Amino acid sequence: MNSLIFTGFPGFIGRRLLRALVKKFDYPDVYLIVEPSRINDARAEVSTFHDADRYHILMGDITQKMFGLDPETVSRISSGIRHFFHLAAIYDLSVGWERAYLVNVVGTENVVDFVSQLTGLERFVYFSTAYVAGKLTGIVYEDELAEPDGFKNHYEHTKFLAEQVVRRVHNVVPTTIIRPAIVIGDSKTGETDKFDGPYYVMIFMKRYPSFLPLPYIGKGHAEVNLIPVDFLVDATVALAASDKAAGRTFHVVDPNPSTARELYRIFSLRVRGKEPSGEIPLWLAKFALRFRFIAKRFGVPPEALPYFEHDVHFDATNTLEILKPLGITPPHITDYIDPIVEFFLNHYNDRSLIVF
Repeated sequence: MNSLIFTGFPGFIGRRLLRALVKKFDYPDVYLIVEPSRINDARAEVSTFHDADRYHILMGDITQKMFGLDPETVSRISSGIRHFFHLAAIYDLSVGWERAYLVNVVGTENVVDFVSQLTGLERFVYFSTAYVAGKLTGIVYEDELAEPDGFKNHYEHTKFLAEQVVRRVHNVVPTTIIRPAIVIGDSKTGETDKFDGPYYVMIFMKRYPSFLPLPYIGKGHAEVNLIPVDFLVDATVALAASDKAAGRTFHVVDPNPSTARELYRIFSLRVRGKEPSGEIPLWLAKFALRFRFIAKRFGVPPEALPYFEHDVHFDATNTLEILKPLGITPPHITDYIDPIVEFFLNHYNDRSLIVF
């Protein structure tokens, strides 16, 4: 009983997490449920592994029952499973409702149906998001899943519904729910596979006329919670290995995040070499970005702005309780800002990394 089933490979988080899990648990067999469009990418990635024979790539679709696999394959991979990690999801903030619901909710229902039939499963690890909080303000606790008065986008809404699905079985299936904050590049190398989220701010600063003073946008009092991908991986592996993590939910976040204004200033100093000056009201920026050509010109989709004004704080008591004794601590953005910005500046002209 020592194998792994994994969805979400070969995504940026997925491929890093997979390597760390195999190093920690030494699974003899790893079954990767990969959507058809990513099969070639998955094969190319696995071919770089020194122990490629243990990895079994299965073309599957989480939106179908049993992932569209034939009964013989389902029977074969279902025996001896120790861990099931479900990362596959639609993360696009501008995704339409039907697509988001199909992948994030129906897909999760199919995964839950599958894991519910696995005998001897030690842990089901589900990747949610801290932003299932939707438009909730104030302190959000890990053990709560209160329905907010609305969501900023369909991604948040469908991930909220998907976490509800997972929670229906967490007392029957040993489940750990991971709720990451906004994930950015590696804290040591800065490596990332796309420039989105806070990278939109740096794209904006690169495209803003250098001879003009760069104003702050709004008061910027809200927290912007960022974590590097390597911290997320280390935290997830530790939580998967902890008996105390079964049946619980964890905010994998920075417990002391910077405000939007602080982050804006930090990026400006490193990207433009000087501090911002003056201020324009947030409503004006939001109005301007309603025009697609302006949003495209400055590289900031309108869907990103709400994350820089959302007045919410994510409690991380459960997470710190387990990680702190292990010496795994969430770094603050100021601890690793230099490699993040350096990687961005070195790869800014790589259009494959700019997703808007």
